[in-house]
Amino acid sequence: MYDNRSSRGSGYPERIRGGSRTLPGSGGRGMNGRGMSSRRKRGWLSALPWILVLVNVLLLVRLYGQIDDIRESVGLIWNRLGALEAGREYQNEDYQSAPEETSVSQVVLSDYAAQWGLEEVERPRERDAREILERLGELSGESELIDKVLQNSREYPERLLEALANNPEMADFAVHYPEKKGTVTREGLTEAEKEADFPLFLQWDPRWGYASYGDDSVVGLSGCGPTALSMALFYLTEDETLTPDKLAQYSMNNGYYISGTGTAWLLMEQVPPVYGVDVEQPEISEETMKRALDRGDVIVCSVGPGDFTVGGHFLVIYGYGDDGFYLNDPNCVARSRSPWSYERLEPQMKHIWVMGRS
Repeated sequence: MYDNRSSRGSGYPERIRGGSRTLPGSGGRGMNGRGMSSRRKRGWLSALPWILVLVNVLLLVRLYGQIDDIRESVGLIWNRLGALEAGREYQNEDYQSAPEETSVSQVVLSDYAAQWGLEEVERPRERDAREILERLGELSGESELIDKVLQNSREYPERLLEALANNPEMADFAVHYPEKKGTVTREGLTEAEKEADFPLFLQWDPRWGYASYGDDSVVGLSGCGPTALSMALFYLTEDETLTPDKLAQYSMNNGYYISGTGTAWLLMEQVPPVYGVDVEQPEISEETMKRALDRGDVIVCSVGPGDFTVGGHFLVIYGYGDDGFYLNDPNCVARSRSPWSYERLEPQMKHIWVMGRS
């Protein structure tokens, strides 16, 4: 039976089968074009607001991306402008380098380490090439010297850039590296250093830091071992000729530098007796270290990754007090100015050499 009324207004009757209604033909293809057109129009009209919303969302996303790019560009411009001004002020206060007409000996009238006024240096960390440049970018806002290194970064080995990223104190050394690598000045120790009981020798001091040492490297980057030994021997013998560059050359000439590894521990064991200094290698303990220091000995210590290095490093421990042990780090002034508790040092210490007068 057919019903001449159509609920869809198509003009076609519907067939009733068991209470269900189906249109004859396949998929309603028998509807006239006018009914189909009306249905499609209503479908498009109902979807149009959602399409407009989607288009607006996409436009907003793109707009926000462009705004972020503009904001980043503006920020870089402001940072660069701020770096120029802050860098000049910072250099005048903390990174004073020698005027062109003065020599290194005039600069280090007291001692080289006394020039560096940073209160704190962050704990060193390993960085890839991108992270190194990012860190130098951050530091360039504080130092015109570091900014100069960053702008000419291709002229510097990655190892130096990484060292500078970990220790901005060495900015003055780093900026002059390309033209001074392989050179040694002959000023020797200053009067202030000779009179001090435990002067700090820095491996990147320009008097010896550019001297060759290691695998296409220099004392300033690889010479913590010879520099630490130089300090220990000077404290005990007052022999001012045993500067870091001299001991670095001796180390290279006599096989104490191991390619790909660094300074061999044997340097600390075999060289001091040549200069009348006894060497012991006791087990590490707080009591042992304090007894040695009480009798006037000094301690050279090998440390692993931690507060001082990401690889291996040598320090000199020369005293202690209620607030901890006093040490000289040949790579950092700020760390040398702070006392260190035994609990902080002990996990990082790998070996100690107790050195004393014969």
